[in-house]
Amino acid sequence: MAIGELASGVRLHVYESFVARGHPPTMQEMADKSGAPAHEVIRALVHLEQSRALILNPARDRVVVAPPFSAIPTPFWVETSAGSWWGNCAWESLGIAALLDQDAVVRSTAGAQGRPLEIRTSGGAVAGSGAVMHIPVPAAHWWDDVRFTCATILFFSTREEVDEWSARHDIPTGSVLDLGQAWSLAQDWFTGRLNRDWRRLTPAEAAESFDRVGLRGHFWTLG
Repeated sequence: MAIGELASGVRLHVYESFVARGHPPTMQEMADKSGAPAHEVIRALVHLEQSRALILNPARDRVVVAPPFSAIPTPFWVETSAGSWWGNCAWESLGIAALLDQDAVVRSTAGAQGRPLEIRTSGGAVAGSGAVMHIPVPAAHWWDDVRFTCATILFFSTREEVDEWSARHDIPTGSVLDLGQAWSLAQDWFTGRLNRDWRRLTPAEAAESFDRVGLRGHFWTLG
């Protein structure tokens, strides 16, 4: 079986497992499902990681991130009528609601340190709460250290709170999005990942997604 065909099936199996069970399949489950030996499944997983479709653990034998789902605890707990999951960051927690096309409640805290926050989506839209989402790392550098990038994409109660948080932690203030902008990006970037033929946005499509909600300039230029 060609690596691309195997990788597509493995990726879909990972997402279906997250949705149904809240965690990724084991290596043995992926081998059984695909009918491929474990070493071929590992090749497919590495291919998917290199394509930025998944993130693996250091041993490369377990999926830890299938955007927007996380297999490890995060400050973003997403609840829907179908189940509950950890989201990787503020953006990707909204991505779970977009991907599943379900009303959701995202439970987090302001800046991963402050008061509890609840972000709600209903009827295909995000409820206005005055909260904002902060992305400190410019788009061209998201994958320089993707774990740091995700860990710092957070919800805040106000824009002023972002500045206080940035000064406190010596992390430069980046781009502050309202929830409407954040929700639009979540829909563009995560809808369709449960389809076998899903593919990443091209750089041109990503730029269009940013531009559509008024995110322009050097900060939003992909590398």
